[in-house]
Amino acid sequence: MPRSLSPAQIANQVTFLLKGHLKNARIGYIRAAKLLARVRDEKLWKALKFPDIEAYARQDLGLGRSSLYHYLQVHDWLRDYHPAWLERRPKGFIPEISDIGMLVWIEKRLRTAHLPEPLRKELEALRAKAMTGKLTEREFREFRDRGRRKTEPLRVLLRRLRSIRRFAVAIPKAPPDVIAAIAEAIRKAEAALDASHRIVRDATVRHLRLASR
Repeated sequence: MPRSLSPAQIANQVTFLLKGHLKNARIGYIRAAKLLARVRDEKLWKALKFPDIEAYARQDLGLGRSSLYHYLQVHDWLRDYHPAWLERRPKGFIPEISDIGMLVWIEKRLRTAHLPEPLRKELEALRAKAMTGKLTEREFREFRDRGRRKTEPLRVLLRRLRSIRRFAVAIPKAPPDVIAAIAEAIRKAEAALDASHRIVRDATVRHLRLASR
């Protein structure tokens, strides 16, 4: 009579199978993204008499607009940043597709010109975590929102001032001095936002230097 497996042995077997299925699911997603990009780039939907790729995806594949463009976004990001994952048999760990948005955000920031070195090192550390599936959404949000809390009110003010200028310019015979005053307010708001960005960047650098001591 065969010996029954212990709960730990069963758990290990299930975990092994899960890892394989999850990796296959990620590879399957990437393959679908690659084929959809081919349909887009070669305009294959025209050969099937569809008016556009959105109609093709919706009627032939049951894919909504947002899902379609998410696949295409993933493909284009992989093409530019991780072409090896587009190979027929990609090797190594592939992050969960739902986490790829964090990796996209981090890698785009890493390509920013004149990025302060301490900030670059923190971004690279976050990227290393994301590449191994260890970056939590909370950790990512805390980093991303570090500067937003200070600059968002200024952004809102700037958007509203620009909206007021468009409205004022559209008014027949609007007083030129009023429009000039609005333009000056916009200039000052832009300068304040730029200064705020520098302050946040410098504060981030100081924070990283202190943390590294």
